[in-house]
Amino acid sequence: MTGFDTSSPAAAAILHLREAIVAVALGGDRFLLDDGRLARQALSCLVGPEIGDRALVAASANGDCFIVHLLARAAAPAPVRLGVPGANELRIVQPRIVLQASEEIALQSLRAVEVSAATGTLALNANDLHCTVNETLVQTAHNVVAQAGHYLLQSSGLLRLQGQHAILVAEHDVKVDGERISVG
Repeated sequence: MTGFDTSSPAAAAILHLREAIVAVALGGDRFLLDDGRLARQALSCLVGPEIGDRALVAASANGDCFIVHLLARAAAPAPVRLGVPGANELRIVQPRIVLQASEEIALQSLRAVEVSAATGTLALNANDLHCTVNETLVQTAHNVVAQAGHYLLQSSGLLRLQGQHAILVAEHDVKVDGERISVG
């Protein structure tokens, strides 16, 4: 390495940077390289290495090898996995974050997903909105305003509507049908 001060402690820790191909993914953050060395994904290498990737590998004086950067991916276009080895949380902190996809965005979790706009507005805009809840749906609001061309509500058990005042208005017909109808 020309122009590099080899007398510094940082220079003594890194013996060399070399290009290598990822040959085998051994699990976790460990990989076998095409030159026979074992390497770990460096903490700062956020793109997860895949078999066939051209990588920049740093070898330290104690024999540790780290994939510090991915130079190219053999199969293109291919999915990219972002992650930090050894971390249990990834937090992105910016005044504004935009996730943009021309086809699809999927948020998946085995446990919980939280979307919060504590003092602002949460807007959902879609051609179709499907909501499936296996157990309980709880909605709490000061005011609810709904507008629809057709509104169908079906309950296989009890359907209860309760309020201090209830107004049912129809332009043409109101139909109440049941085996027994109680009013009052």
